[in-house]
Amino acid sequence: MIEWLARLGYASKALIYAIVGLLAILAATNRGGRVTDTSGALRVVLTQPFGRVLLIVLAVGLCGYALWRLLDAVRDPDRHGTEFKGLVTRFGSVIRGCIYGALGVEAFKLFRGLRGSRGDETESWTARILDWPLGEIALGVVGMVIVVFGVSELIGCLRGKDDEKVEWSSIPGGWGPALRRLSRFGVGARGALIATLGVFLVRAAIQSDPSEAAGSRESMVELAGMAEGRWLLAVIAAGLLAYAIDQAVHAKFRRIRPVS
Repeated sequence: MIEWLARLGYASKALIYAIVGLLAILAATNRGGRVTDTSGALRVVLTQPFGRVLLIVLAVGLCGYALWRLLDAVRDPDRHGTEFKGLVTRFGSVIRGCIYGALGVEAFKLFRGLRGSRGDETESWTARILDWPLGEIALGVVGMVIVVFGVSELIGCLRGKDDEKVEWSSIPGGWGPALRRLSRFGVGARGALIATLGVFLVRAAIQSDPSEAAGSRESMVELAGMAEGRWLLAVIAAGLLAYAIDQAVHAKFRRIRPVS
């Protein structure tokens, strides 16, 4: 049951990132579309034929993925261990579980006709953290961790690192090498976007100003406004489409050990 939910979760992520990437490419090439985030992708789904049916499937998949990630962190079926690197990986699973669990709950709310969050909530969460004692330091540390994670993903892409948990040899028809390259490109592009988010959080911490933070949508909008920004936006959008393919590969070929 958990394996089925995990694979449905990967497939749900693939669809969501495909929507975000496609809309961004259309925006970058002046063919309509818009820059949006994962929450915006759910609203796009809702407006399509049979959108409510698909939305409930996505909600189940995302919440199932979140549950699997949390169990993965606690039970450690992939044997990451309790050394520093393993604990960081398991903590990352907790963060992913919380992020996609919240997205799954939002999908359920939209299915029920309730108003979900509008736009990216990064600024509001940043303001809450800044209100804490030593909030600037906490936010700066979080931002730096996000930057390091994003850069590490990008470096792994440039070094040709593949996910060892994917059964690449099981991919039929000689598609394995091409899908490996697409997956690396997708993970690298997403890593660059994640690192950008972290930089904005550090900037907000230094200036003690939550408006300096930016979520994924705002980050892509800012990139599009830079010199040659539309080309950069198109590259990131293509990367998000490649990441959607990577998640589809994970849905089918990732090795998912039983959680005991």
